[in-house]
Amino acid sequence: MITGLRNMDSDGREMIRSAGLAFTLRGLGAGLAFAFNVALARLLGAEGAGLYFTALSVVALATIVVRMGLDNAMLRLIAANVAEGNWPRALGVYGLGMRAVAILSLATSVALAVSAPLLADHIFAKPEVTLPLRVMSLAVFTFSMMMLGATCLKAIKHIRDAMLVSGVIYPLVGLVLIWPLASQFGPAGACLAYLLGTGLSAGIGHIVWTRSRPAGAPDFAVGPDLRQSAAPLWLMTVITTGVMPWAPLLLLGIWGTTEEAGLYGAANRLSLLVSFFLVAVNTVVAPHFAALYKQGKMAKLKRTVQRASVLILTLSSPMLLVLLVANSCVMSLFGPEFAKGGTALAILAVGQAVSAAVGSVNLLLMMSGHEREARNTALIGVVVMLACAVTLIPAWGLIGAATATSAGVICVNLSALCYVRVRLGFLTLPFWPGGKAAQ
Repeated sequence: MITGLRNMDSDGREMIRSAGLAFTLRGLGAGLAFAFNVALARLLGAEGAGLYFTALSVVALATIVVRMGLDNAMLRLIAANVAEGNWPRALGVYGLGMRAVAILSLATSVALAVSAPLLADHIFAKPEVTLPLRVMSLAVFTFSMMMLGATCLKAIKHIRDAMLVSGVIYPLVGLVLIWPLASQFGPAGACLAYLLGTGLSAGIGHIVWTRSRPAGAPDFAVGPDLRQSAAPLWLMTVITTGVMPWAPLLLLGIWGTTEEAGLYGAANRLSLLVSFFLVAVNTVVAPHFAALYKQGKMAKLKRTVQRASVLILTLSSPMLLVLLVANSCVMSLFGPEFAKGGTALAILAVGQAVSAAVGSVNLLLMMSGHEREARNTALIGVVVMLACAVTLIPAWGLIGAATATSAGVICVNLSALCYVRVRLGFLTLPFWPGGKAAQ
């Protein structure tokens, strides 16, 4: 491995350096988010945490809908146009995307705040969800602006700034504020801490983008390209980052207990530690994928993809082992009553392990203009997940929710791997059949 690093070209060394920075900032953000969740669990207990996660699940689904698939569409188009020196079109993508999401997310925030009592009474049959949901509803706007701002910074390879905006600032602010706010106002106070953290991050992201962009007028003629790319990605994003992670929690909130919802919310967040390195590496390689494909450099694209995949798999394996062997101990960090969620954590970790093993398959499809194929993988996964959820959650509760989530994640990633092989002609790991070691 050391010899491989010595022989690596400048692009490979740049990827390693950028990935190292992403790992560091992602690790800091994950640590802050973990501390926030521990503080939440300690202050509110399983039932109070369940109310928080229930409100968060509604808002998370809403933010994914209002972003309309623009995250990855904006990332691809801005990165590709900047690579060709066409900043006016890149600025046009930013202006059109941010404006559309701002309008829709504000309207959705108001609608959720007004309808919170109806949702609490008639959907969840838990009137105590009303106030947390009403407070959290405003985060539809702040979180959406935060994530789009970070995506645009990522597209122009401002990795440090993108990671700070999307993963460090808001959990840090939330952690500082949760103790006084949750102690005083309970679950609604925890929601307020989240709202203020995402709002500050969104504002900082906009300031950094404004200072990073060159002077010049945006070219809004890019609108049709943006819509064409975003349309299939909207459905895919709604499914993979909205329905699949949050639907089991919503169904558990309806068919299970508030305590089970709290256990699932904590376990699901811990399981994401397995794919921690996948997310960090994706932050670095996404603009490279878009630029290389746009320029037709397929051999270099394959080499970059395979290097990233080997790195992800190598670094993710130790965390998977910990969550499989010591899951109850890890869950007990949230409090003794959370230890019973250990089995659910192990099941969820298996799904994330498959995601890490296949690498950046869906990202690669999106950055190479195969948005419809990426959408199809999401449709396959959500059908499997919903079938499992409807069948298993009423009978098995927490375990059923975890099993349904993992089954869906596995199907999405394996189908995406097949599409990459067919459309791009290679596999993401060099030692699989049909792969060849990247030099």
